[in-house]
Amino acid sequence: MKRLIGICSLMVLFIAGVIYAQNAGSTTPPVPSTQASGAAEVLMKIRSLMGRPRARSQAEYLSKLKKSRQQALVLLDEMEKKYPKSKELDEARLHGIVASMELGRIMHDPKMGEKVEQIAKKVLASNAPPFLKLNADAYTVLLKVRPIRTSATQPVTTIDDKAAEKIILDMTNRYRNTKVRLDALLIGMQLADLQGLDTLITRLEDIVLKEFPQHTIAQRIRKRRELSMVGKEFTASLTKLDGKKLNLPKDLLGKVVVIDFWATWCAPCVTEIPHMKELYNKYKSKGVEIVSISLDKDKSRLEKFISQHKITWVQTFTGKGWEDPTARKYNINAIPSIWVIGKDGKVVSDRARGRLAKVIERALKAKEPANDSSNTKKKK
Repeated sequence: MKRLIGICSLMVLFIAGVIYAQNAGSTTPPVPSTQASGAAEVLMKIRSLMGRPRARSQAEYLSKLKKSRQQALVLLDEMEKKYPKSKELDEARLHGIVASMELGRIMHDPKMGEKVEQIAKKVLASNAPPFLKLNADAYTVLLKVRPIRTSATQPVTTIDDKAAEKIILDMTNRYRNTKVRLDALLIGMQLADLQGLDTLITRLEDIVLKEFPQHTIAQRIRKRRELSMVGKEFTASLTKLDGKKLNLPKDLLGKVVVIDFWATWCAPCVTEIPHMKELYNKYKSKGVEIVSISLDKDKSRLEKFISQHKITWVQTFTGKGWEDPTARKYNINAIPSIWVIGKDGKVVSDRARGRLAKVIERALKAKEPANDSSNTKKKK
């Protein structure tokens, strides 16, 4: 989906966890004036706490995130007590939902999921704007399809695809005849994306094309479908950190290859590393390789980072940042961007983040490249 939802939904700001190459616009409400009420001042403090912290390591990032989210919840409690009828409380509650969800994920504490539901009920029962109600509703759906784990080793999701698809579709249908219908469809797409429900994504996209044919989002869907790389060969001439060349797909034909566009300065990228290590250790003996394409400009910093974090898979580097030739070739404008290339060198998924294990399993089940393939003939 190439982050189509990014320009339309608060959900992207709260759960997508991507770093954009350029500013695509913001849905953040305007900052109150200097004559702001007490409630508005507290809201401003909450907003300031809800940004993504800058960090040099995963541990530092999670520590800062945990502290800021806990502080935001303390301020929300203050607003609930001091300003129960303020108009700013609706937005503050939504931030509280986000903070609770993120703390639940970090601390593996299902009780934070209960807090998400408690706050969401208040938003849905209030006179909050439809868009805020939709987002509160969406977070309760997120909890159902991807419950908070009680430990880092527990499976990411405990709900089957059919049930998840119904829950998400029901959420979008609740807003069928409302002003936020398109937003509901877009959020539904993102939730489906997180679960790897490609069929549902296509179904929701088709609804957008039918109900909003002239909208910019519909135009982007049509364009994305035209440019989709799925089923096409992934070709790249890469340079490893040691200076050796890596030519894809030729050099890794017969293996499932995970392509990870990332950077050391990208906090969401850093948070993916433990999960990537887990998957690499699980699948490398089954014929899976990870190739990271760094958008860093400082090679020494990259090398130090890789050493400190004990990353053992292939790292490639050009030092050109966002202008990296492969990143430009494949229109990478947000990271992390994780792709999966099949054993035949063709793209299985160009949006595998959040459901990487599922995509890898699907790619591993595919047939080996035929011995008389064009690539094999070239080798002879």
